[in-house]
Amino acid sequence: MNLSLSDLSRLKVAVAQFPAVNDIDANKAHITELSRQAVAQGAELLVFPEAAMCSFGSSLPELRDIASTHSPGFIRFMQELARQNGMYIVVGVLSLSDDPAEERVTNQLLVIDAQGDVIVRYTKLHVYDAFNFKESDKVKPGDLKADGSGLGLFRIKDFTVGLVNCYDLRFPELARALAAKGADVISVSAAWIAGPYKENHWEILLRARAIENTSYVLASGQTATRCTGNSMIIDPMGSVIAGCGDLPGIAVNVLEKSRIKQVRDILPCLENRRF
Repeated sequence: MNLSLSDLSRLKVAVAQFPAVNDIDANKAHITELSRQAVAQGAELLVFPEAAMCSFGSSLPELRDIASTHSPGFIRFMQELARQNGMYIVVGVLSLSDDPAEERVTNQLLVIDAQGDVIVRYTKLHVYDAFNFKESDKVKPGDLKADGSGLGLFRIKDFTVGLVNCYDLRFPELARALAAKGADVISVSAAWIAGPYKENHWEILLRARAIENTSYVLASGQTATRCTGNSMIIDPMGSVIAGCGDLPGIAVNVLEKSRIKQVRDILPCLENRRF
């Protein structure tokens, strides 16, 4: 990736979507093709969905087997993809807990830099115990840490990106905590399960997080049959500036630091907040 000093205030980003299954090679084929499309359009940061290596609705024994057998190799595959293409990647993976007594897996977002190094591991804080689903039966939530070290943040060019994992989106406190730590881009990876009202909630909440934090939002979600797709890139004023439908694909746009400044100058809600 060419990080020329004259161009640090502009960042070309892509969000990708596809339906992850328990066939790891099928997932890798989708990821390889979507990465090729992103590289062809000059993307410097590519965001993939939550749990991009497997079917999120699988049983705990299946998830444990995938996490132990396939997760290390899948992560190496993603690292090599980032290195070969010279771009940053955000991707969702499942891993075994660091606690050997913990049966549940962890649901993480990894940030891989253009050299292929994993620079952030964010463990999902809010597990999806809603809409008749109980993620906490299979997934251990991340630990809250008073110093904020449990949050996921990274720098790329002049931008600070904060990480949100699926159900996290319904908790505005997390996005605000990221903004308070300097995030001007919120990256959301999800397997947003389809159902009544769900696609409306997805878009409304994404746009709300952009508006209330005067930040860009990058949203990547898994697609049908289980999930809603509808990945998108949102302007700090809440407008959808690029998006996908319900099929595998990518959406690409350029983020501008000047646009963030412009919006925050006329809408200084981060400065005006009292909580």
